[in-house]
Amino acid sequence: MAASEPGPHRLRIAVPSLDDEFWTVGPIHMNGLLSAVRDTYAQQIGLFSFSSTMTDDICGQTPAAELDGVIRYTYAPRWSVAWAENWLSRHVRTRDVSVQRTLERYGIDAVLCTGLSSGYGRIATLWWLPDLQHLRLPEMFDAADRAARNSRFTRSSEVATRILVMSHSVRLDFQAFAPKYAAKVRLVPPASYIADDVYQKDPLTVTRLYNLPDKFVYLPNQFWKHKNHELVIRAVAVLKRRGIQVCVVCTGNLIDYRHPRQSSELFHKLSVWDVREQVIYLGMLVRDEVLALMRQSVGVLNPSLFEGWGYTVDEARSLGKSVLLSDIPAHREQNPPNATYFDPFDCEDLATKLAEAWERNPGPDLAVEADARLRLQQRRRTYAEQFVAIAEEAVAEVRA
Repeated sequence: MAASEPGPHRLRIAVPSLDDEFWTVGPIHMNGLLSAVRDTYAQQIGLFSFSSTMTDDICGQTPAAELDGVIRYTYAPRWSVAWAENWLSRHVRTRDVSVQRTLERYGIDAVLCTGLSSGYGRIATLWWLPDLQHLRLPEMFDAADRAARNSRFTRSSEVATRILVMSHSVRLDFQAFAPKYAAKVRLVPPASYIADDVYQKDPLTVTRLYNLPDKFVYLPNQFWKHKNHELVIRAVAVLKRRGIQVCVVCTGNLIDYRHPRQSSELFHKLSVWDVREQVIYLGMLVRDEVLALMRQSVGVLNPSLFEGWGYTVDEARSLGKSVLLSDIPAHREQNPPNATYFDPFDCEDLATKLAEAWERNPGPDLAVEADARLRLQQRRRTYAEQFVAIAEEAVAEVRA
């Protein structure tokens, strides 16, 4: 659907449609935001997808909210007059005039971006910064990757009108990283989008589809090294030696581009520590299946060493599920009900708390789930209102 000409919207916002084979939670975050804005403001806020041939963060995943249109831009051929004009503008004025003119043609007021090298004049730019993990866990990145991230993040900090972070812990990290631009930062804690039909489905249909036991702990994280799966495998092995056989179901992307051998080393340890039957990996599932497994589980587990937010924690909270979480700032900040925290470096601590979680009954508690569902409505409304207020603030600044 092509974007419409400027109309009577209170605000027109262009967003990227994320499709990252490594960072699969990105599209979920974006869809959660779009659906919250649409449900809260109906058609008052215009929502548009924007793509160009020079951006890395554009894709075609179908959003949960209906968009008002799609804006596409193709850059002028290299060495043409138009290309030269834009090259000079981007490098001298830090302004991409070609993209700016396209956005202005459709009356766009603000653009949400995952990174910026140039601004768009009197169109506000909102840089969405998930985290600064490379500063907190530098050992997870090589020197070249850390340097590249520092360069990209510094440039985005300079250009952005506002910088959006999901947790206070990321805000503190940014203040240490780029204090010069700290005044641009705004905190916008997300709230999950859970479709109504998720609650209507029997989660056992998914467990039977994958031949799972009815009772399990669910760990829906990417297999990146900082996600700390090894601690879970060790804790399961500890419990097996104590005569307690728990089952942990894992889903998520196996590829960690920074540590290519990570997943193969983990599967090797499953065999060495004799817990292959107790730690089950299902691969990449569609989101409705992920939510079904959350509902059926005795609890959702996140052992991560670092999170900028921790979206699976919020999804579990939104479904009324108990959570077993590593004791890190982002998890403490979310403070979900029925949370148990453990030392992410101590497998004995996790083993003890995993055994306690194993005593719970599987499946959804319908009363708790209904209460969580009501609370989610207000959280999503607050999420949308905070985002729109920041966008309007940014627009007012660039037009002052």
